[in-house]
Amino acid sequence: MSNCNGDRDSMIASLSPRWIIAALLAAAYVVFVPTFSLPWIYDDLVVIVGNPDVQSISAFWRDSYPGRPLREVTFLLDHALFGLQPAGWHLQHLLWHGLNAGLVFLLGRRLTGSPLAGVLAALCFLVHPLQVEVVANLSHRKDSLALFFILAALLAYARSFDAAVPLWRWRLAALILGSIGVLAKENALVVPLLWLGYEGLYVPPAERLLLRRPRWIAAAAVAAGVAAVIWWLAGDGSELYREPLSGLMAKMNKSFAGDTLLPYWLMMLKGWAWMFLRLVWPAALAVEYTYVAPSGWGDPWVLAALVLTLASLGLGVVTWRRDWRLVGMALLCFWCLWLPTSNLWPLSYFAADRYIYAPSVGVCLVAGWAGGWLVGHWRLALLPLAGLLLLLAVLSWRQCGVWQSNFTLWSRAVAVSPTSTTALNNLGQVHLDLGELDEAQAYFQRAAANMTDPIPFYNLGQLFERKGDAERALYNYRLFLSFNDPRYQQKAQALRQRLGR
Repeated sequence: MSNCNGDRDSMIASLSPRWIIAALLAAAYVVFVPTFSLPWIYDDLVVIVGNPDVQSISAFWRDSYPGRPLREVTFLLDHALFGLQPAGWHLQHLLWHGLNAGLVFLLGRRLTGSPLAGVLAALCFLVHPLQVEVVANLSHRKDSLALFFILAALLAYARSFDAAVPLWRWRLAALILGSIGVLAKENALVVPLLWLGYEGLYVPPAERLLLRRPRWIAAAAVAAGVAAVIWWLAGDGSELYREPLSGLMAKMNKSFAGDTLLPYWLMMLKGWAWMFLRLVWPAALAVEYTYVAPSGWGDPWVLAALVLTLASLGLGVVTWRRDWRLVGMALLCFWCLWLPTSNLWPLSYFAADRYIYAPSVGVCLVAGWAGGWLVGHWRLALLPLAGLLLLLAVLSWRQCGVWQSNFTLWSRAVAVSPTSTTALNNLGQVHLDLGELDEAQAYFQRAAANMTDPIPFYNLGQLFERKGDAERALYNYRLFLSFNDPRYQQKAQALRQRLGR
């Protein structure tokens, strides 16, 4: 039976990698064909529709919406071809996701030596339901672009160690590709760490480049650590770190006094376990997550995050000692691509499906290797594996339906996180836009009851104005102004002028 895997590997190896990548691209368009009917939704309205940078080259150079130049360049092409018709934009958008699956195949094949393992890893990455947020929402193209150049830079660097190739060309290509990735998203800065890991695990000591003098690497790491500590203690590091915490904790209906960072760190760790659960069990997915704040270090979610982290570190040590190269590289891929979105440095959300898009590569590499090993020991294993991949594809297809409209998007978010201020407020706004004032009022009031964000009170003020109830409108406007929230400074200023205050 063990020859079965070899036979299947030989069959796949006989195919040109180009044909396999083409098949993965075709699969991407089939699985995610529902995205072609999606409207502008969620961040698309700000990042694309309301962003002049993506509508002409001259506006692009004015850079009124800075931060993601590579994404904007690809948007310029879409706008030139399709105007503001979102269906056409998804052609290129799906292309990047399919290409990423192709690169996962190439990486899996290189790391395992098994084309079958590479194909299984690529399919797992391609159809996993957690990928839907990046695939369905055009504004998240930054994630797929960054991952493409991260994987391409890693593969180019690995190729430079092959015999009979002009190594300097591949290393130059790796450097260029990694640099381009940073123009899409900052997480591409981890590329040198992936190069180091590949050298340490796959390259003989005599042939290494970056690790040829490991003491220099260690000295550079120590110097960077010392500089970070000095910046934190003597510079603006601590202040910049704390600045967004109040708003971030408010999204989870939790106040933040600022006297200690412990509540934030506990919430962060719970977010780790929360997202890992959705990676292995992709159910109850939504655009917004709100969960109960951990009670302390003994909280089950916090303990789960700590156990997973320590187990991962322990497995890394075992991997190094026993030369389990694939597992070691997969762990490195996961952690290097997860830490930038893990909220070690505060982000916009504690948990979001798109944060797992790049890190999932590490998990998919292990899944592909395990699947290939299983098929090699039990030929019928290919049937349940195919069934599992088909199930994931169906779940992704269904998850695309959540993005069909603002109503379906925020209804799903409220169903998953019924106390989320953002989800409740946005669903109320959907009803308000539809003229369904009573339904809108109910959701705005539920959002306002959390007392963590002033915007529901502003929306209630608008709603009661439309109802002709000036007294209740003024009451809610005053509550909105009492928060004195800097996020809504312009809105508050305009409201004060209108109220004559």
